[in-house]
Amino acid sequence: RLSPGSRSPPPPGPRRQASWIHRRLDRHLYTRTVSPPVQLALTRDRIPYLVGRLGSLKLPHLPRLSVGSPDLEAARRLLSEEGLLEGRYWIFFCGSGARTKNWPADRFAEIARRLLEEGLHVLCLGGRADREAQEAFGAAVGTTRPGIHTRNELPWGTLKGVCRLARGILSNDSGPAHLAQAVGTPSVVLFGPGDHVSYAPFLGTFVKADLACQPCQSFAGLCPDNQCMKLISADAVWEEIRRLPVPASPVLPPGG
Repeated sequence: RLSPGSRSPPPPGPRRQASWIHRRLDRHLYTRTVSPPVQLALTRDRIPYLVGRLGSLKLPHLPRLSVGSPDLEAARRLLSEEGLLEGRYWIFFCGSGARTKNWPADRFAEIARRLLEEGLHVLCLGGRADREAQEAFGAAVGTTRPGIHTRNELPWGTLKGVCRLARGILSNDSGPAHLAQAVGTPSVVLFGPGDHVSYAPFLGTFVKADLACQPCQSFAGLCPDNQCMKLISADAVWEEIRRLPVPASPVLPPGG
């Protein structure tokens, strides 16, 4: 139901009806059918999308997280401590909460080395469950190497801010990958056992191996060799990183 303030006059022309359910009788009941983006998995998101396609309501169709001035100020303090410049670093999320979803640490390290050669830095972030993955990445790339930075368990606002100010984000299939897109930063997401159809990034791209068993949704370590993640090459990921557009204004004004 629309509130009085959100109503708008019906568009001119014949009355239109739409549905996102494709059934045999739909063509007799509706003037058109609509297929929402797979990212709109919830009914509360699909209904505004459907109404918007009828021309009655204009709403943003994809999720967004606001990043306020306090978030950016906290992020800039962290960047200053680490010696990082806005728009000149990539964020890595090497963990995911499930080992079967993690790309090998040596591949993350290879991408980090290539970014360093491009004059960019790498900020590896994670939570309590990601310590092992972060340590493996550090051992592979060398945590004392200039340009490599690691932080754990950032406050929510700071995390949003550093994601917003980053050039891009490389992540396993995990919650932080969705956060990165919601604040407006393009991402490259690595899919193995997870559902790349339902959770493909809407801002950026994804990489996966072409195996018949994908997506198995096995996050409990039941796969004997986890080939779906091991077969993703550093070259394939690097190619997608190079394809991402560079933000026109990666550096936000203070407080903006």
